[in-house]
Amino acid sequence: MHQLPSSTIRLLSSSQVITAVVSVVKELVENSLDAFATNIEVKLDNFGFDKIEVRDNGIGVKAADTSVMGIKHYTSKISSHEDLETLQTYGFRGEALGSICSIAEVHIATKTATDPISTHYVLDNNGHIVSQKPSHLGQGTTVSVMKLFKNLPVRKQYYSTAKKCKEELKKIQDLLICYGLIKPDVRMVLVHNKLQAFGLFICLTRGNRYT
Repeated sequence: MHQLPSSTIRLLSSSQVITAVVSVVKELVENSLDAFATNIEVKLDNFGFDKIEVRDNGIGVKAADTSVMGIKHYTSKISSHEDLETLQTYGFRGEALGSICSIAEVHIATKTATDPISTHYVLDNNGHIVSQKPSHLGQGTTVSVMKLFKNLPVRKQYYSTAKKCKEELKKIQDLLICYGLIKPDVRMVLVHNKLQAFGLFICLTRGNRYT
């Protein structure tokens, strides 16, 4: 990963703003797809406000890049604005994880094919690593987002009704179905409250079959 030059950041003239649970899921799933994952599991506790976990079996984050993986404007996807002409990834601004860190608690476990074991990292509000330890997880990356909007009570208040929460869950379901349709070779699973609240379980597999 490398930091985008300030000239490129200015030319992009946009910043990543996380305003909903579906926004977090979108950014993390797209990171998984960019990492060539063939299996993506999305797990939500309390509609995602207590915890959002996205686990994939992608290429993982190289050890040399982990120190900046949560810092804004660090990316491996483009080097300058000219690269936007040939962009082949969903993400490119290097802002998703940094933006999520600013409004939630973020833990990341990751392992590449060459790493002997997975490593679990805890990030602070600025995306810096504050602690790390070995993890039992296999190859790929697992991002856990806890206490979403912990420092934005107004945003959290917007979802104070069951209707709003259910609408958000439906948006996430629809989002994953869309990814499943355009990525039929990627298995995607959505679990909410261990299936108890709505019995919601979506499995998108090759051939676009739903279980």
